[in-house]
Amino acid sequence: MPRLLWPLLCVLILAGCAGNPEDRPELTEADQYREASESIESKNYLTAIDQLKELEARFPYGDYAEQSALDLIYAQYKSVDYPATVVAAQRFMRNYPAHPRMDYALYMRGLANFNMEKGLFDNMVTSDRSSKDMDAAKDAFRDFERLVARFPDSEYAPDARARMVHIRNQLARQELHVARYYARRGAIVASVNRAQYVVKHYQQTPAVEEGLAIMVKGYQRLELPEQAEKSRAVLALNWPESTFLDDDKQVDLAWWPDEDEGLLSLLTFDLL
Repeated sequence: MPRLLWPLLCVLILAGCAGNPEDRPELTEADQYREASESIESKNYLTAIDQLKELEARFPYGDYAEQSALDLIYAQYKSVDYPATVVAAQRFMRNYPAHPRMDYALYMRGLANFNMEKGLFDNMVTSDRSSKDMDAAKDAFRDFERLVARFPDSEYAPDARARMVHIRNQLARQELHVARYYARRGAIVASVNRAQYVVKHYQQTPAVEEGLAIMVKGYQRLELPEQAEKSRAVLALNWPESTFLDDDKQVDLAWWPDEDEGLLSLLTFDLL
């Protein structure tokens, strides 16, 4: 009989120790925030996100509400969920417009937008994104621009400025990509317009050099020698050793199509 009762007694003891989960006291706000912080420190970001969301649901106006909202932005970013990072940052800025760490929220939203279109392959190799859609990059530029304007002395301002330079270079290269496309299809006016836009709006970027070269070739094709010479002179003055100039300081674009090639491309939609 004792041998039969002993296993049953052990089961009853374990069940009593476990108790009913519903009978357990709920964590306090401080304890729940501490658990979320520990998850972030141990890089368990997905767990931290769940914990922070639960904390927000239980204590929307608690003592840790503002800090947990900032931590959620960070955890979302570290989990590589950039759209969720943008949403979390926007929500923080809307709920706490006068918060002393507004610069951080702006910076993180900019970072998320900056990385929005990067995929696994982009993280493994260096790729030229100038030929792709740059809407997220433009959003990132506006975020960083706003950060620098509102918080010029922020610890995040130097990196924001550097990223703005990078984004401007990419946007300018995108305009050149479109200008080349138009030129190859024989749409010379559209190509010149894109090149002009680069020269006017993206000064001090490397793209200006090729933009001027495209303008020269475009004006020559349009039989506007005066405008072509002005553009060539500006190019030669500012980039005397440009690879787009030959030994006689005349513009030479290896990819520029002749008139027949441009017409063929236009008629065949670049299929030939």
